[in-house]
Amino acid sequence: MKSEFSKQGLTSISYCIVKNDKLLYSNALGYANQSNNTLATDATRYLIASVSKTITAVAIMRLVEQNLISLDDDINQFLPYSVRNPNFQNDKITYRMLLSHTSSIIDDFQENFELDCYGKDCSMTLEQYFNNVFLPKGQFYSSTNFSKYKPSTNEDYSNLGSALLGYLVERITHTSFDEYCKTNIFNPLNMTKTEWRLANTPIAELAIPYSKDIPNQNNPHYTFPDYPNGGLRTTVLDLSIFLRMIILNGTFNGTQILSQSSMKTMKTLQFGSVDQCLSFYFETIGSKRLLGHSGGEKGVTAEMYYDTGTNIGIIIFSNEEDAPLDNIISIMFNYAEKL
Repeated sequence: MKSEFSKQGLTSISYCIVKNDKLLYSNALGYANQSNNTLATDATRYLIASVSKTITAVAIMRLVEQNLISLDDDINQFLPYSVRNPNFQNDKITYRMLLSHTSSIIDDFQENFELDCYGKDCSMTLEQYFNNVFLPKGQFYSSTNFSKYKPSTNEDYSNLGSALLGYLVERITHTSFDEYCKTNIFNPLNMTKTEWRLANTPIAELAIPYSKDIPNQNNPHYTFPDYPNGGLRTTVLDLSIFLRMIILNGTFNGTQILSQSSMKTMKTLQFGSVDQCLSFYFETIGSKRLLGHSGGEKGVTAEMYYDTGTNIGIIIFSNEEDAPLDNIISIMFNYAEKL
């Protein structure tokens, strides 16, 4: 691990290994904050980018379990305006499509906007953001927010669609998305160091994200209004609880978050895909085909995967973007299999 860490020239990694309900190992290497020589630990909080989407997916599945929605319902039932691909006005967009990135809602036009807020939570709410995206007079509105493909027929990874799931949670529950997750996922699982809001996160516990694309390294922590697609901050120890709940099909330490049938659905390939399930997907790293999710933003890389055959899982965070972690992940799995 140390050799590979040095070879790749990484600033820091924080990592853990789990199996079934057990935490097998956790540790860290490098610096959470280089300027004051703060070492990273397994209790250091990192922005985990798109790994956050797995939390958002579980929030939606809880609403499915409560019969408030069905995966194949038209999302317009709970929206204040119609969201349809203008090229396919008669075809509904469903929760299943959003979760499997087949909704035909795409990111291309949104990538023209710089929405990051540095040193604070963005004041723009999810409601305000999506009003701007889907209402014709909105700042972020464009017919090119939709692809040329009919909903359900083409897989196109969509941050916009994933964030829309968070807004739908708000519309359905009449509760802010961050509070819904805290009440229904984080608190029941005792994930006490997991937060969507920067204001609720002790800055001293956060790894500095190192990136040339961050305009002021003295004020490096940032948020964005579409945060359900990638704005969660947590530790590997906290997220290991969530991963173990996933591995154990919805229940951890006597607390049930989802039923076994819901978890089976989440881990099932969708619309004929060879790798995409509901938010979770299969990825081949080294010689292993693993289920989980990765994430990358300015100054951060995050990976969370497990082997469905052995129930061994790993989580690894780094405070730089595009960190090459595949070899380290393989080392972790090889080590775990010998324990």
